[in-house]
Amino acid sequence: MDLDTAANYADIFGLLTIVGAAVYSFYQIKEMKASRESQGALALSEHLQRPDFIAAIIAMSGQPDLVTTEEYKEHHGEAWKDVVTLATTWETLGALVHRGDLDFHLVYDIYGGLVAFSHGKMLPWVEDERRLYGETRLEWFTWLAERINEYNAAHDNNVRPAHIEYKDWKPRKK
Repeated sequence: MDLDTAANYADIFGLLTIVGAAVYSFYQIKEMKASRESQGALALSEHLQRPDFIAAIIAMSGQPDLVTTEEYKEHHGEAWKDVVTLATTWETLGALVHRGDLDFHLVYDIYGGLVAFSHGKMLPWVEDERRLYGETRLEWFTWLAERINEYNAAHDNNVRPAHIEYKDWKPRKK
């Protein structure tokens, strides 16, 4: 084999190596993304196991129509910090969904109803906070609730509960 033929084979081998590395990298990135989404789902579901998170949902759900921060503090007493934590949790989820760090549909499936309901109950207080501290107060909470409401409206409010929508679902065979 002469030097030119060997160089051509080396070029072909080099090109195949680069293409193989690109294909391998594509699958590795895809795998990493799936792993990140699984970790995000697990972290989201862990909130539902925390007693203070559940207490905040119950406290907020049963509150009368309140407007000001002072009314919230007076009504909730010691649970006030838990209710604020609930709002800031929704705030964080909104920012993470917007950045693409959490999938909207994942957040929607786990918390969609709670976020929209919480925002409706807390909106007068959120608006009071914005009057006091500026428009950026709990902005991502509002953003996320609006996206959830838009999603529901786009589906003509025909989003069905999971136990009805997926009643015929079966796990895939291993």
